[in-house]
Amino acid sequence: MPSMANITVKKNDGTTDIVFDAVTAAGADGTPAMWRQDTGNTAGLPVGLRSSFKLSSKWNSPRTARQVSFELVQPYAVQDSTTTLYSAKDRVVCTGVITLPQGIPATQLNEAVAQSMNLLASALTKSSMQAGYAPV
Repeated sequence: MPSMANITVKKNDGTTDIVFDAVTAAGADGTPAMWRQDTGNTAGLPVGLRSSFKLSSKWNSPRTARQVSFELVQPYAVQDSTTTLYSAKDRVVCTGVITLPQGIPATQLNEAVAQSMNLLASALTKSSMQAGYAPV
């Protein structure tokens, strides 16, 4: 099993790093590990209004496959000029489940995971998600 650690990703500009700080490791099967973007955020921004990422895993019902679920929540936080308090006006939510059958060779499983993650990271998929429309 992987060990809990901070995760560094690139911003949309392709060069600037964003750090998602490790908050809590998964406590047991089915419970999420959690990261939050604390590094680089405004000190006064409440932690509940910072971007967070959760990753959990569990067996499927017949125990023939592992299911890995993820959720990224990025609040759109604004600060009131009068009260200086922050509030969330909206949120971008990205969720998914990957089912990993345990009866196939590890090389096949690893290849499928690499290709699926690379497809999600592809320029066409990114631009489609940013536009809110699938390619036509």
